[in-house]
Amino acid sequence: MRQFYAEDDPSKRTFPSVHGFKNPRNMDEYLKLKAKQAEYIAKQEGKGKCGTNLSSRMQHGLSKVRKLEDFARY
Repeated sequence: MRQFYAEDDPSKRTFPSVHGFKNPRNMDEYLKLKAKQAEYIAKQEGKGKCGTNLSSRMQHGLSKVRKLEDFARY
């Protein structure tokens, strides 16, 4: 997270946790990608399971994104 603020060259800003998604240009883009990633992971892990399971996985993933967002603001 700190690298994002310290590195001026966008091509050097990398976040391994966003593997398979395009590199973000700013923190807002990064958070949007993390939300998409949370949705994707929830769908993959919830395949063949009830909707409640998918919903709880989605809420868990998005709560992590919210914590990142809160951290980035301060």
